[in-house]
Amino acid sequence: MKNIFIALICILSAKSAIAQKDTLAFDERNKYIYYQTVDQPGLSKDTLYGRGLYFMHKAYPKGKLKITKTDEGQGVLIGEGSFVVLKKSLLSGSLGGEISYALRIEVKDSKYRYWFTDFKFTPYKRDRYGMEVLDPGIIFPMEEAKNKLEKRDVVVYLDKILNYSRQNGAVLKSYMLKVAPVKKAAPALKKISTKDW
Repeated sequence: MKNIFIALICILSAKSAIAQKDTLAFDERNKYIYYQTVDQPGLSKDTLYGRGLYFMHKAYPKGKLKITKTDEGQGVLIGEGSFVVLKKSLLSGSLGGEISYALRIEVKDSKYRYWFTDFKFTPYKRDRYGMEVLDPGIIFPMEEAKNKLEKRDVVVYLDKILNYSRQNGAVLKSYMLKVAPVKKAAPALKKISTKDW
């Protein structure tokens, strides 16, 4: 009985250690970051790069992720995207703001890593017609959110960032396991000579 109890404690502590690893952290620039490294044994750098590029093109709805840099030699893909977060209220949720981020994917033989960082917040406001629109003059990094937003909203937004990063990381992992489709060569056009008939 005692051994079962000790084994249960070990399993629970291991699960909490794994859960703690999968959280937002601060990088060397004191910015929030969601960072993961994944081993893909047997896959070359070129294969992983092609799958990562395919992910950036196909996994997001049109206009939700803009690819800003691709460097096949270095194995680097960088993109910028954004998503909307809701504000908590007593009766219902309203649009709180938009969080923009940078996504970076780096590949090597048999492994890749990715991270989401540079989270910036743009709040929504009501315009004169009662519509919720982005307030374009106010953009600040999430590291400053504690000073500019209510504490409960900051907690909700950071939780949304973590969930969004986890979900998109899981989608990236599934794309890295799939074979990316090969581009079909455009069919050669037949040339017709109008001189001979």
